[in-house]
Amino acid sequence: MAQYQTISDREIAMALLNNHKLAASALTNLVLESTNQALRQDAIQVWQKVVQHQKMVWDYMNSKGYYQVEAAPRQEVVKAQQQLQQQFDQRGMQ
Repeated sequence: MAQYQTISDREIAMALLNNHKLAASALTNLVLESTNQALRQDAIQVWQKVVQHQKMVWDYMNSKGYYQVEAAPRQEVVKAQQQLQQQFDQRGMQ
């Protein structure tokens, strides 16, 4: 008789989260390396959906206590935002 191993909700959610991270990374490479504009736009749309779904999975995991993070102090968040803005400004991105 076959024995089945029980997979926890946390393990399933973590596998799904990791799958989304891998997909987002692969799609980012596709977008950055694509020379076909139609393919690039399609990949961007899929990437956006993957990122949105990844956030939903993360929110679920966080609400269940599976993936907890400590909130960054507001001052550190503002500092990071300023650094990002400086990088965009230096590169002429708007």
